[in-house]
Amino acid sequence: MRIPSGYLYYDTPIGILCLDTLFPKPPGQLRNPLTFDFPVVCRVLRGVGAKEILSSTSAQLETLFVDAARELERDGVKAIAGSCGFMALFQKAVASAVSVPVLMSSLVQIPLIHTLHGPGCRIGVLTAHSGSLTPEHFRQAGVPDAQIDALAIAGMENFPVFRKTILEGAAPVMDTDAVGAEIGAAAAAMTDGQPLDALLLECTDLSVFARTVQEAVSVPVYDINSLIAYAAFCVRRNQWV
Repeated sequence: MRIPSGYLYYDTPIGILCLDTLFPKPPGQLRNPLTFDFPVVCRVLRGVGAKEILSSTSAQLETLFVDAARELERDGVKAIAGSCGFMALFQKAVASAVSVPVLMSSLVQIPLIHTLHGPGCRIGVLTAHSGSLTPEHFRQAGVPDAQIDALAIAGMENFPVFRKTILEGAAPVMDTDAVGAEIGAAAAAMTDGQPLDALLLECTDLSVFARTVQEAVSVPVYDINSLIAYAAFCVRRNQWV
């Protein structure tokens, strides 16, 4: 075996561009080292937190994300992910700037989910803040307008424990039971009156509670973790024989 020199990271399939947040990241959150069974490296964008990403336009932060992605690629990662679904605004710009696969947001899975579940399927999107999630986020993630219009979208912004813990980062501790209960209730409410065929979690912090969500809606649940696992499998194949 001949291994080329010149890289900071080796055998690291995924580099993650991360928001500058300090609330707890339990297992299941993509920044927790126990979440994946393969190595990831996190690159924090200092000064860019939840408030900045929810209120930003692509032009304001695009250069910062592109530069950080190029640095991760030079350092040796084989694919680049984002730690927040609202990073969808930078999907096209970052993917155009590097030569490795880019998955800035779980939203890029929506066209695939439509293909998997068939025409006329009803897809729900549970987001950290429904008021901040715009059609442009979906368009930059490659979702056609017809699919955007058909989505059932619900947000966590009016749930007090989630808002204080995640959106505001103001809770001294994370009460996972309370946060999970709110997320489960939000997901269950999305099925009132009309069932879902699939549910996508926009917010990476919701992934900690993906099983709770699935128990509430009884359909396949897609998130950033499912996307990262798929990408890692593609860029680091097993030797079988």
